Amino acid sequence: MIHTNKDFASSVEKLVTELEQSTDAEIVVVATPRSGSYRDVAWLASSVLAFLMLLFMLFSPFRFGTYLIPIDLIVVAGVGGWLVYRSPRAMRLLTPASRRKKQVATEANNAFVEEVVHGTRARTGILVFLSDFEQAVVIVRDLGLDGKIPGAAWNDISTRAESLEDFLEILRAIGKVLASHVPAIEGDNPDEIPNAPRIRR
Repeated sequence: MIHTNKDFASSVEKLVTELEQSTDAEIVVVATPRSGSYRDVAWLASSVLAFLMLLFMLFSPFRFGTYLIPIDLIVVAGVGGWLVYRSPRAMRLLTPASRRKKQVATEANNAFVEEVVHGTRARTGILVFLSDFEQAVVIVRDLGLDGKIPGAAWNDISTRAESLEDFLEILRAIGKVLASHVPAIEGDNPDEIPNAPRIRR
């Protein structure tokens, strides 16, 4: 998990502080373990595992005590579902990319409001939302930025981060776009929003 890296908070805060020296925009970073719930996927996986176990018991050459079958099925379903839920790789394989993308986008838009990114005087706030499980980065821009930066300027910025360095590279790319289109106003560039990342649990 990127956001649990011991250097995540300090590295991000240092870089955001540096980037904001060159732009009038305010960069807000929010990191979360995952966006939304995927428990239904784990429940489905546990049901499938229990069904496969039942088939094995019914058609296996080995004999199983009748009274043990319900217990075995409960154990297989419980342990299997828990292991699937605890494995990001397995959960990503079992969930469609479209669902993950939609859930991350929803959480990012919610975070934009919750963190009051729209509260800057010139509406130049930008949220950089990292969702670890989905390995996804979503950028949500305020109206003041959309009016100054053409949409195509964001096209080359990656939306996938698998490591802390990946994420820092994305921040640097965002900083370049901001510095180019929304440069700092000399003598009038207050830090309106704290630069430390908001890390959700």
